[in-house]
Amino acid sequence: MAKSKKLTEKELTQVQSMLNAFNQLKMQLGDVVLQQKQIVDNIDKVKEDYKVVEKELTEKYGEDAVINPKTGEITKSPKETLEKVK
Repeated sequence: MAKSKKLTEKELTQVQSMLNAFNQLKMQLGDVVLQQKQIVDNIDKVKEDYKVVEKELTEKYGEDAVINPKTGEITKSPKETLEKVK
């Protein structure tokens, strides 16, 4: 009967360490993918909310309104302003 061979303690520790690192990285990657999905879902939600607000503001201030998001100032689009000057 042939005698079975075994890794040295150092080799076994090295292989186990690398397998553990690999498994941890796979779990981290899975977490990142889940976070990415949540972020994409949140982006979609914000876009939908923005559409609702945009529609409300368009109804209130008109389709030619240009809103400065920093100051809140509402002006008319340049196209509309130019047409009035003519």
